[in-house]
Amino acid sequence: MSLRFAIRKIFILLLLTALPLGHAFAGGYAIPPQTAKATTLGNAVTAGIDDPSAVYINPAGLAEIEGNQILGDLNYINNISSVTNSGRRSGNKKDDNFIPALFGNYHIPGTDLTAGIGLYAPFGLSVSYDSDSFTRFASIETKLRTLYITPSMAWRPLPYLSLGGGVSFVHSSAVLSQDVYLGGPEGRLRITDSDDAFAYNLGIIVKPIKQLKLGLTYRSRVNLSFNNADVAFFDSPLTGGAATVARAQGIHVPLPPVISTGINWMINPAWSVEFAYDYTRWSEFQSLNARFNPFLPALGGAVPIPGFVIPENWRNTSTLRFGTAYQLLESLQLRGGMILDQTPIPNSTLGPAIPGADWLAVTGGIGYNWRKFTVDLGYMAVFYKTRTVNNDVLEAGNPANPVAPGPDKYRTFQNLVLVSIKYRF
Repeated sequence: MSLRFAIRKIFILLLLTALPLGHAFAGGYAIPPQTAKATTLGNAVTAGIDDPSAVYINPAGLAEIEGNQILGDLNYINNISSVTNSGRRSGNKKDDNFIPALFGNYHIPGTDLTAGIGLYAPFGLSVSYDSDSFTRFASIETKLRTLYITPSMAWRPLPYLSLGGGVSFVHSSAVLSQDVYLGGPEGRLRITDSDDAFAYNLGIIVKPIKQLKLGLTYRSRVNLSFNNADVAFFDSPLTGGAATVARAQGIHVPLPPVISTGINWMINPAWSVEFAYDYTRWSEFQSLNARFNPFLPALGGAVPIPGFVIPENWRNTSTLRFGTAYQLLESLQLRGGMILDQTPIPNSTLGPAIPGADWLAVTGGIGYNWRKFTVDLGYMAVFYKTRTVNNDVLEAGNPANPVAPGPDKYRTFQNLVLVSIKYRF
């Protein structure tokens, strides 16, 4: 089997594998971990990235890679989250998720240019609860899936300067399922749709001295527009439970822009550290709106539902990252890191669909070189702040709905295990 044919098979396999997956990373719906090496360094690699995942992290880093490489990664996320209210507990049933990624780079002979390509999922969400849970008016099932396919290019005009950029084709799909409060009786709503969009990212790496790298990246906003969504509405059993099929328009979900900066310092030939800072404009997510065509005939048509507006009022956030690597042996590298991340979700709109909170992550792992291969193993433990709120999200915005009286407590913990295999050619 030729190398080219093998690469093609791997790419097609990862593409087919990635499409049906659901993801979960609370505190927003971003999924920063993409490769084992970056994750073990606390994702503090904006300046020091040196493998093909630079396509996602900082495209200027493609010019910093030694040789041509292919990198495949599998990310396992174990998500343990629950909501408690009045002594009752409802847990997220979608607690295991697998996220693949594939990256590659190629230095164009006789030029200062390097090409790269990546297939990855930097945003996603998968949350589901029992259909009779007290969370049912806020969420029974919520899914957001994204797949980025990003060709990139980097240019190294000077030994101390690298520039890069890429354009992404973004495929997405979404599911929203919840009950509808009808003043006592209740119906059930399910909305599904998919959308395609485009994004871009830009990056720069400057090396004022040999031991120091400064990195800056910008990843653009994407507006996912679900303007022809399938709607299935099931009326209250008290009026026969009739099913209605309709369309929904005006549903927009932003994938926010991100600015990341980093400083990487080689303390000595074996030891490096990096500090990075991310700023994410989550404030672009102010509400989730939908218009139904035709109106949904609730209670046998006595209460037509033209649409809904769900307030979000998210805030911009900051993330601090730290990572360090030590070359213990010629073939073995030890890594560790920490992350401190803010949640964009205010107390007033926190709900079970996206049970976010400020979190602290501790990461660690190893990299082992064998001939032309490198195997990276990583682990990340994410500790979320427990949040207690007293809003009416579980009551579907209607305080008269008695489904969840009193304060709601949200708890989340996550385990991430990652493995990457890199081939140099």
